[in-house]
Amino acid sequence: MKQEQYIVFINNDQKFALYVSKVDKIIEFQQPKKLPDTSEYFIGVIQYNNKILPIIDLSKRLYNKNFTQTIETKIIVVMWKERLVGLVVDDIIGIRDFIPTQLEDFEIDVEISNEYIIGFIKSHGDIIVTLDIDKIFTGAQENELNLISDDK
Repeated sequence: MKQEQYIVFINNDQKFALYVSKVDKIIEFQQPKKLPDTSEYFIGVIQYNNKILPIIDLSKRLYNKNFTQTIETKIIVVMWKERLVGLVVDDIIGIRDFIPTQLEDFEIDVEISNEYIIGFIKSHGDIIVTLDIDKIFTGAQENELNLISDDK
C-alpha cells in the first residue's frame, strides 16, 4: 500500500498534519512587521525569498487563542491556492509516512470547523488532525490575504 508523507506539527496542544507537497519550507520564527486594519489571526509580513510573506497565527485562526512564542515556535511556509503563506505553529514533530488506512474521514464534532479537516490519522495511540490548507480561510479572509500577498 502506498504511503503518503506529511509534516506533523503541534498547535494548541493538538497534533496536526499537512501534506508534504503543500509545504515549501519550515523556518525559524521571526517577528513579522505588523500591518494596520487586518484580521486578528494575521500577525504581519516577513520577507521570504525577496517576496512579502503573510504570516498567520494558526492558533488564533483555529482556536481563537494567541500563540505563545517559545524557542520551538516555527513558521511553516505553505502553498495556499498557488501563493505562499506562513503559518506560525508551536513546534514541528517531523515528516511522517502514513498509509491511507490510517486516515479516517471526519465525522465527529470537535472544537474547530470541519470544512478544512480532511480526516484523522491514527498513529501509536494518538490522533492527528489532517488539514486541507486550501480550505482554511473563508471568502473574506481569502480576499484579505490576496491583497497582502505579492506572490501572485
